[in-house]
Amino acid sequence: MVNTLDYKRYIERTDSLIRDTLDTLECQPIFFIGSGISQRYLGTPSWHELLQQVANKIGVNDSDYSYIRQKFTNNPILIADHLQEVAFEWAWSSRPSLFDETYYDGTIDKSVFLKKIVCDILDVDILKNDVFLEKAQEVQKFRETSPHAIITTNYDNLIENIFDGYEAVIGEKVIKYNLNLVGEIFKIHGGVENANSVIINSADYDKYKIRKKYISAKLITYLTEHPVFIFGYNFGDPNINEIIEDVGEIIGKNGFIDNIFYVQWVPNIEELTHLKEEHVIGSHDAQYKVRAITTSDLDWVFKSISQERYLNPINTKVLRSLAARTYSLIRKDIPRRAFEVDYQTLESIVEKDEELPKLLGIAASNNPNISHPYTITQLGRKLGFSGWHGARRLLEQVAKETGVNICASDNLYHYCVKTGDKSKTSKYSKEAIEILRRAQANEPYELAKDVLASAA
Repeated sequence: MVNTLDYKRYIERTDSLIRDTLDTLECQPIFFIGSGISQRYLGTPSWHELLQQVANKIGVNDSDYSYIRQKFTNNPILIADHLQEVAFEWAWSSRPSLFDETYYDGTIDKSVFLKKIVCDILDVDILKNDVFLEKAQEVQKFRETSPHAIITTNYDNLIENIFDGYEAVIGEKVIKYNLNLVGEIFKIHGGVENANSVIINSADYDKYKIRKKYISAKLITYLTEHPVFIFGYNFGDPNINEIIEDVGEIIGKNGFIDNIFYVQWVPNIEELTHLKEEHVIGSHDAQYKVRAITTSDLDWVFKSISQERYLNPINTKVLRSLAARTYSLIRKDIPRRAFEVDYQTLESIVEKDEELPKLLGIAASNNPNISHPYTITQLGRKLGFSGWHGARRLLEQVAKETGVNICASDNLYHYCVKTGDKSKTSKYSKEAIEILRRAQANEPYELAKDVLASAA
């Protein structure tokens, strides 16, 4: 059984891995989001519960549904195939107001009736949902992670409501979409906004298998260049396995895809025999390992991802518009000579990192959590120690050798961050790591002149 100390150490290791991955790749993460997230924050039904609710709506009682479920060996796709026929007959015989009259014109596929019922069940009013309101604090932490983009197999509109300003791209539109933007929600199995887009029966999945390779190819840049976090899927979910296997064929030659974190929530962590740190996907011929996170508390995972990077919320809508306009300018307007280009001015801008943000009206952040991202424990691990003790010894060594205690003030290497009404914590910069590394290796080093001056 997992004890409290083991779990605490596991969190510390995983937190450090998440932060290191984000720092190394230097970009915001991509999220894969499955039905477990909707069940957690909306109380929506599981796959079989959803099908049973559909069955009840079309006149199939619970006993008859149990028979159907057993007949089709609990296979939800085959059950959906059967319910599709029942829903079709029920819709034509009872003509409920749920369905638009265009559904009966003979040109739309008969599966639309089943799909519309599914959409109606999952089209939840977020602001009136008790489960969502009860989870408001955790949802806020989720929101603060500010992912670059989100990929989901969910039909509902939860994600659009959590991540304000993000734009939903539904179904086949993903294939033709420009992925050079930011703030997109790719609903690859369709959404409640369009019943015909929903993938639920055998025919839908057969068509999806054909275009899945195109979707995987389209998403490959995301999945190789960004940190990736998988939420709301059980280990072994086929939707995730298939896409990761496609990615693995391209980047997983050594068998380990170290930028993908597979997160699974469990109600009681202490009941587990061990804590997973890796998860294997694929067959014996082609197996790929990804990082695994098992937790009964998602708060610390969200906090590790957000890294306290932002003082204010990101305006994703503005960022997406800026990226889209810049992309259009480079790909269309300049080549077509829609504008006269002053290349001398552009060269002066691209030569200095700070000039382009000024041109775009973007001010440098003075958030110490950005300039000084590391706690002393993370500092120690960056230097090869198991915890904070080694880093503390090196800080004392530097103070002795230079006569300057860099922890005594806020400076290039150290910053004291307020974490509560009366509590504070010390944070350290990448420059601090470099100084301590040199001290550790007995190599010559010098503290920055302004730090020396302030200590004089």
